[in-house]
Amino acid sequence: MLASSRLPEHWPLLCGLALTRIIGWGSTYYAPSVLAAYLDRDLGMSGEVVFGGITILLVTGAVVAPMVGRHLDRRGTRRAMCAGAVICALGLALLAAAQGPISYLATWFVIGIGHSLTLANVGNVTVAQLMGERTRRVIGVMMLVTGLASSVFWPLSAALCAAYGWRAALLIFAAIQIVIVLPIHLAIPVTTPHAPAAGPAAAALPADEGRVPAQERRPIFWLLAFAFSASGLVSWGLPLHLIGLLENSGLTSATAVTIASLGGLATLVARLVDVLAGERFAVERVALVGLVLGPLSCLYMALASGTALSAIGFVAAFNAAMGVIAVARATLPLSLFGRRGFATMLGRLTVPQNLTFAAAPLLFAVMIERFGSSATLMISAAIQTGALVAMLILVRRVSSP
Repeated sequence: MLASSRLPEHWPLLCGLALTRIIGWGSTYYAPSVLAAYLDRDLGMSGEVVFGGITILLVTGAVVAPMVGRHLDRRGTRRAMCAGAVICALGLALLAAAQGPISYLATWFVIGIGHSLTLANVGNVTVAQLMGERTRRVIGVMMLVTGLASSVFWPLSAALCAAYGWRAALLIFAAIQIVIVLPIHLAIPVTTPHAPAAGPAAAALPADEGRVPAQERRPIFWLLAFAFSASGLVSWGLPLHLIGLLENSGLTSATAVTIASLGGLATLVARLVDVLAGERFAVERVALVGLVLGPLSCLYMALASGTALSAIGFVAAFNAAMGVIAVARATLPLSLFGRRGFATMLGRLTVPQNLTFAAAPLLFAVMIERFGSSATLMISAAIQTGALVAMLILVRRVSSP
């Protein structure tokens, strides 16, 4: 359990930060899924343009991430997250006023900046600065809760759009940023990055310099960047086309939708297991489990008979793998490189990852169109195998005396 001498002091804030993550992801990243039909009806915008906003959000995050990371290491996260809430509110208000593709897409640059200051890696840095050696488990819990963002905001967005219109719904989300998110961010204590923590838990905090010696930091960084970018290419690209892949395997549309919806549950279960038992094992070894399970699940689906049972097995295994890897992506840099410069390190890792994530949906659409579902699954397995090899090399180098 998370109970400890330090937890009561921060527990209300951690709950608040979990709420802001649900609001942040739900009102930005997941919004186009509901807005698409309304934007097509009112502004004549195609799905490609609507979801192009997400690409701009991710690319913007990649551009500003190193600068944001350096700022967080110098000044802490409070100011950045407060500014991010205001910028997200401004972006959502501007989105509500969009009159066409140009103004719509331009607004996503603003939202992308706010997103980079409030979500992405900033919340994880806040947890690291507050919780010390408990960071891994707390981040796992927060990611577990964040997985509910789509489940909460898809029906909420649909209800608000149906009742008041999509512009009013976005204005309501902008107001929520100011009324709910901003006060929670204002409650974040002003921290001094890298300063030793006081109290009985101080000696147990991760070493500021991490486990990786200076001469190994650069190769380990690139192995980590490649492993997580390659696995992320699949985890951000394949799920968006999952229903179509299942239909192409011979399942009916209704069955495909039902089975695909099980993916979120599998991800939550995997993250819950990691929260409860993951601290018994090194983070990189837990990541290996996901990086083995991912390609095996894709190979299985590519070679399977196309029955509902095989599809359930694939969806469960694939999403469980992605859930484990997502937690490792947030916590392994801290385990390897330590608290000193943690935000800067995350910012540097964000650049290749976000660029890869931004390209993933279109890349997988092209692969499915040109090569078919089975070949795309085989390619996905090959990409994930590359990530597995990189992680195996990383584990070997980290474990070497």
